[in-house]
Amino acid sequence: MSNRKGKPIMRRRTSTLNNPPSSLNMSLEDAKHFVHDYKRSEGMRERTLFDYIRIADYFIEWLAKHCPDIVYINEITSGIIRDYINYLLYEHINEQTGNVGLSPVTINVRLRNMSAFFNVLHAEKVINRNPMAMIKRLKTDEDTFEPLSDIEIERLLKVLDTDEYAQFRDLVSIYLILDTGIRVSEMYDLKIDHVNFKARAIYLPGDVTKNRKNRILPLSNEVINLLMELISEVQYNWETDLVFVSNFGEPYNPSSFRRRLDNYKRKAGINKRVTPHGLRHQFCRDYVLNGGDIFTLQRIAGHSDIATTRKYIQFTDDDLKASHAQFSPVAVRKMRKRR
Repeated sequence: MSNRKGKPIMRRRTSTLNNPPSSLNMSLEDAKHFVHDYKRSEGMRERTLFDYIRIADYFIEWLAKHCPDIVYINEITSGIIRDYINYLLYEHINEQTGNVGLSPVTINVRLRNMSAFFNVLHAEKVINRNPMAMIKRLKTDEDTFEPLSDIEIERLLKVLDTDEYAQFRDLVSIYLILDTGIRVSEMYDLKIDHVNFKARAIYLPGDVTKNRKNRILPLSNEVINLLMELISEVQYNWETDLVFVSNFGEPYNPSSFRRRLDNYKRKAGINKRVTPHGLRHQFCRDYVLNGGDIFTLQRIAGHSDIATTRKYIQFTDDDLKASHAQFSPVAVRKMRKRR
C-alpha cells in the first residue's frame, strides 16, 4: 500500500486499551491483555500487574478444562464464578504438597483480584454485566497468629550456617524483619544506597514501599553490623546495587525465602507456622510488649490505617496475664502502699 507520492504508508499499531473489541467478541485472552494495559496506564507496578495476570491465567486454565465451550469474556456468569470457588475449596490439588483445597484466605486473594479485573471490564463496557457483583468473600477464621518464644527464635537463628552465603543472607533477612518489620517484598527490593549506616537507618523510597510513601526504618547495632557484613560480601562477589541477591548475583525471590524459612523452622524443631509475614507480626507484637507506642509502630510498619496496626498486635493469654499483673489498678495501689 502506498500514498499518492509513492511512499509506503506505515500501519498504525494500537493496543487493546485504545481500541477494545466489542463486548460480544472479546476473547478471554484479549480481556486479560486489555486489563493489563488498563492497569499499567494507571501506574500499577509490574509486580502487582504480574499477580493480576497470574490469577487471570489460573481462572482461564480452569475454564479450558471445565467449561471448554466458553470462548468470550461476556459469557462468564456468577454461576461459573461460584463453580470455580467450589473447585478451589474442594478439588484443587497443590502439586508441591498434595493437599486438596485452598484456604479461604488464599481464595479471597484471588477473588479480590478477579473483582478488580471484572470491574475494569464492566466500567469500560467491554462486558454488559459484572459476574463478580454478587460474589461475596469467603468467611475466614480469626487470625490465630502464634508468636515465637525467645527460645524458639534463638533455635531458629542457630540452625543457619553462616559460613554459607545463602544461609547468612537468610539470617540477615530474619534479623532485619524482626528488627524493623519490613515487608519481604520491600526487603528484596532494597538497594545498597537505601541503607544509611551513619544515620543508623534504612530509607525506603516510595517506589519500593507498598503504599508508595517514603519510610524510615531505624536499625539496631546488631542488624547494622550484619548488613555491613552482607553488603561487603555482595559487593566483593557481584556487580549489583541490591542488598540481597541469589547465589548467582540475581534478585532474590521472596518465594525462595519462604520455602527456605519453612525448612529452617523444621530443622529447629519448631511446630508453629513460621513465615516472613509471621515474623512481621512478631516484630509488631514484641515492639509494643517492649514498651513501644502504637503510633510510632504504625509509621515504622508503614500502615496507612491505625486499625491495621492494631490487627497486627495480637497477645497470647500469657501476655495478657503478665500485663495485668504489672498494670492492674489493685496491684498498683498495693505497690504504692508498700512504698
